[in-house]
Amino acid sequence: MLKAYPATQLFLLWLVILILLVFITPLLTEWHYFSTLLNSLKFIVKVICGFFLVCTLIELKELMHSRKQKHFH
Repeated sequence: MLKAYPATQLFLLWLVILILLVFITPLLTEWHYFSTLLNSLKFIVKVICGFFLVCTLIELKELMHSRKQKHFH
């Protein structure tokens, strides 16, 4: 179903990674270095998720626009 939407696939993939990082971070807070590293990774993954979310929204807008064009023809 999502084969035609690569940005959506990438967004969901990075969202899963972000969720895993969010759940792993409290387990590793005892080790200060790992905690700092995971917090940095969470920030980077949030930025990547935001980028792919914007790409997904652009894909959806183009899809809706192309459906409207087909409907009028």
